[in-house]
Amino acid sequence: MRLKDLGRPERTCVQCGNRDGKRSLLRVAGKAGAGWEPDPEGRRPGRGIYLCRKAGCVEGFAKRIRTPKGAARWRMGTEGTALADKISAWWTLETNA
Repeated sequence: MRLKDLGRPERTCVQCGNRDGKRSLLRVAGKAGAGWEPDPEGRRPGRGIYLCRKAGCVEGFAKRIRTPKGAARWRMGTEGTALADKISAWWTLETNA
């Protein structure tokens, strides 16, 4: 039985495409022009981008949004680099906890 069948929200990792429960993934919240922030608790307003909490997905996404093409995918513009730094800092804290 899938999580969706149990009525639990399911999301897809934008990096690897893996589907999992909403609470199992890292949410990145924000909207174009207003800024983006890692949202591990899933409480911030705005559009959500979800990532697996695995090194490959977190680091790969951070690397991807540092490029103009990667940041353009979510209309981040120059905010992509700042978000990549925030995600990397969050990941460092998460793995050292």
